[in-house]
Formats: sequence, structure tokens, C-alpha cells
Amino acid sequence: MANSKYEYVKREFEFHRHLPASNWIVVLIDGCHFHRFSELHAFEKPNDERALRLMNACATSMLEKFPDIVFAYGVSDEYSFVFREKTEFHKRRESKIISLCVSYFTSVYGMKWKDFFPNDFKETPYFDGRVVCYPNIKTIRDYLAWRQVDCHINNQYNTCFWALVKSGKTEKEAHQALKGTFSKDKNKLLLQQFQVNYNDEPAVFRKGSSVYRDKVKTDDCGNPIKRTREAITVSSFDLIGPEFWENHQYILGEASDYLCLGGKEKYGYEYVKKFDDIHRLPYSNWTIVRISACQFDQFSLIHSFDKPNDETALRLMNACASLMMEQFPDIIFGYGFDNEYSFVFQEKTELYQRDERLIISSCISCFTSFYMMRWKEYFPGKELVQSPHFQVEVFCYPEPRIVCDYLSWRQSECHNRNQYTTCFWMLVKSGEGENKAKEILKDTLPKDKNELLFQRFQMNYNNEPAMFRKGSCAYRQKVEASEDERWDVAVAHVDMGPQFWAKHSYVFDRR
Repeated sequence: MANSKYEYVKREFEFHRHLPASNWIVVLIDGCHFHRFSELHAFEKPNDERALRLMNACATSMLEKFPDIVFAYGVSDEYSFVFREKTEFHKRRESKIISLCVSYFTSVYGMKWKDFFPNDFKETPYFDGRVVCYPNIKTIRDYLAWRQVDCHINNQYNTCFWALVKSGKTEKEAHQALKGTFSKDKNKLLLQQFQVNYNDEPAVFRKGSSVYRDKVKTDDCGNPIKRTREAITVSSFDLIGPEFWENHQYILGEASDYLCLGGKEKYGYEYVKKFDDIHRLPYSNWTIVRISACQFDQFSLIHSFDKPNDETALRLMNACASLMMEQFPDIIFGYGFDNEYSFVFQEKTELYQRDERLIISSCISCFTSFYMMRWKEYFPGKELVQSPHFQVEVFCYPEPRIVCDYLSWRQSECHNRNQYTTCFWMLVKSGEGENKAKEILKDTLPKDKNELLFQRFQMNYNNEPAMFRKGSCAYRQKVEASEDERWDVAVAHVDMGPQFWAKHSYVFDRR
């Protein structure tokens, strides 16, 4: 993109929010619309042990994937991941951390679903996420204590509620019966009406799940070994009192500043909430969320994608883009090529009250989930053997002209990349080594590459499929044959020059 007239769209408008140094980073991942999702998939009430074990399996994979996560705590459809204080994970860029974590968690959820549930998804599962920074071990422990107290309160209520419903009360009657009750009242209700001692309920329901690297002296089969090793462990312990932390000081490091208090100071619920710094995207700006795949060279190699372009993989990306526009009506335009897609949100969008973290995380999670759910449709003969995951960048532009320049920049990048990779793979397939192919193409101009393709391979680059050369535009267009006004998502492979925007000016103007 060097020396491009479109360079300013990145240089002047891209922003990276770096999280403050020497702070513990917590990424909270939470299911979106999971009340409906759990009903559609017939989760047991008040707790579905399979669903909880699936969440724990995802959390375990997160610790395996990201070594800087030192602790995770989960309950129901949420999980909190604590990154070590000194982490330099992606230079502490908030958007990178959120998008990678939420996308990977979503991907693993989809990959491991069949290990716990026999039936396919009936609805796309997706998550949102937020990042919060805490300055010391005390606030981290207060945060985890808050989440565990919340687990207890919600689970005790739900246990009573569903016991009442299963005994014959309507949901409205059950809510009314529990209105204004305290913890001791609920315990009494369970014992007297249903002969259930709440304290005998499984600890995973009452205390949630903690995932961490434990120091053990056994191998993977449970046989004793001489040296201590670290093994990822899932357990359900009390995190509020001092015992667990005194026995596991290596997780957060030396916690003398907290332990000297005897662990008696009450968790600070309101105090902890003060650290939740919401960053809202600027108003009256067109927001662009650009999603791109992580480690896609390896992913495409493992799944034997055609080179230089796999048309089926591109059509899968386009299908995901269409679903994104159905899921988020505020997306007015999408443009994609190779392993990336940019989505333009309308100027006045109030999605998540323009909370940057929630927009990033919900978009990345939805796209990841769509990609996995549609995989079999486009690759029926290929098993998905590696979790696909994506990352996000966000741009805000004050006027449509600059949005169009941004899209022109991406289309120019599509042309440059595709022309190079077409030449590269033609050379490799002709017998040249990859290093030799790179040497041949070094410092070549577009006209040189066109000449190389024509002279050595009798290939006219301009005759290659437009999808490869121009990328894919996704936008809504009116269905003329429809009696009622209907706008369907169309995908086209065209130049996004002045003529295109003159013909499709409604993209920015349609209300």
C-alpha cells in the first residue's frame, strides 16, 4: 500500500487502544441470547452438566492456546480469563485481545459440540466479550469472588425456580413465590418442599468452574513421577476465602499484600465495577469492522485449499458475509477477498450503544460461528480438523467519501496480492522452488507480472475470474419482482469506482 493515494485511510483514521501496562487483564466472554439457545437445544434446567463441561473444555483449550492466561473462571454461559500482569500479548492491543479470544472460544465451542451433544446446532451460537484491567492481585481476587457470589445467587434462585415449575407451578407463579426471599428462605423452601439440601448440590453448579495450571507429580495417565509438572486442571473450589489462594500462590504470584489482611476484607462489588471502562466509538461516524483470519496459511494447507485461489473457500466467506448482514441490519456493505471481510455499519448505528468491545466481540464470534456451521455445506468431503479463528480491526470515518476510499484501498490490495500469488503459484507448479519463485518476483511491477504470466504460461491475467481479481461486494438490493418491498443481500465482483457508487448511492442514503 506504500505510496498509494488511499494510504491516508489507514494512517489518519486507524486507532489502536493499548491497555495500560502492569495491569492484570481480564477477558469476560458471555453467551449471546443463550436463554433462547438453551431452549432450542433442550438444555436441562436449572443446570445442564453437558453444557457446562463443554464450556470447561473450551476454557481448557484457551489455556492451551494462550500461555499468558493464568486463570479462568466460568459459570453458566460465561467465562472470565485472567492474563498475567506483565503480558505483552499482541502488545496489549484491546481489539486484538478481544477478537482473538472470543473468536477462538467460539470456534472451539463449535468444534467440540459433538463431543457433548449428539445433534447438530439449530441456531448459531455466538458470544460477546469485554476487557477490563485491574491494578493488583487484590482487585483480581475481588473480581473472581464477585463472579462466584453471582454464581451462587443465580444458581440458588434457578434451583428453586425450576423445582417449583417442575412441581406444577407456572413460571409466573414461581417468580412470584420467590419474590423478596433471602438465601435462607430459599434453602428452607428447597428442604421443606422438595427434600433438597442445597449444600449437597454438585459443587460445579454452586461454585462454578476454575481452570488453571496445577503443579502435579503424575503423568497424563495418573502414574506417579519424580518431577513436578504443570497440568491444566478444572475444579470447583471456594475462591472467596483464603485457602485456595494460599495453596496456589504461584497462579497469581506472591500475594503478600493481600494475604497480610488475612483474606478477611469483603469483596468490593461496586469497587470492582469501577474498572469497567467502556470505550464508545465516535458518533456520526461510519464504523468499519475488518475481520481477517489468523494463521490462515497453515489452516489452508491443512485443509488442502487450491492455490492461488480456492473458489469454494471464497464462496464460504461470502456466505458468512451474507449471514452477517442478516444478523446485523445496521451493516450496509461488505467487501471481502482471500481470508478477510470488511463490514460497514451505518453512520447512526446504536448497536450495543456503540460499545467498541461488544461490537468487535459479537461480530467476530458470529462470523466464526457462521464459518464453522456452513463448512460442511461447502466442503462436504473435508473434515474440519483445526479450529478456524479470526481477528478484528476497527476504523471510523466521518463521511461516505472516505469509506469509499477505504474500500478502494482494500480492492487495490486484493489486486496486488492476487496478481503476486497467481504468478508465485504458477512458478511453483511449473517446477520452480518457492524461494526461487520469490526471487523471480522480487521488485517486479504489475506490468512485469502480467508479461510473465502471458509469456511463460500463456495466461491473460485479465481473463482470470473477477472474484479472484476484484474480490466480493455484499450489499442489499431491492427485489423488483416482490409485491412487498424487499431488500435481499447480493454478492457481486465489480470495480468499486465512481460508476458503481453512482448506481448504488442508496447504500449510504437508504433509511
